[in-house]
Amino acid sequence: MKKTFTAELASLHPILDWIRKYLEAIGLCDVEIRRIEIVLEEGLVNIFCYAYRGKVGNIDISIAHKEGNYIEIVFKDTGFPFNPLKHKREVDPLSPIESLEEGGLGILFMRKLMDRVEYRRAGGANILTLRKNLPETPKFSSSCQ
Repeated sequence: MKKTFTAELASLHPILDWIRKYLEAIGLCDVEIRRIEIVLEEGLVNIFCYAYRGKVGNIDISIAHKEGNYIEIVFKDTGFPFNPLKHKREVDPLSPIESLEEGGLGILFMRKLMDRVEYRRAGGANILTLRKNLPETPKFSSSCQ
């Protein structure tokens, strides 16, 4: 499945709604969907704020699902080159949130909540691939772990 959106904050909820409907249709539970949404929101806001630097641009989003194996979501934009994975930051989980520096936590969320996060620049585009491994049998409960 693939769809193109305008790369702007106004597109955030329509994108998340589109992806949520797909994830619900394949039987992912609410907890897993919410984890994926957190990652998607972080990645999308970065693209919206930095890829086109105040100019209008698009983001292509594709979703691939291999039943019982994984769900893969790919963001592709033709904005300025930016590899978010180069911005590693260690965070003390016991630090109060107000003492943390701004920026970089989204990448930490991506790495912790997804099973694979990859970036590449190809054909003038930034391509961010997010993969979540799935259980063999989808969990239809809203309280899965």
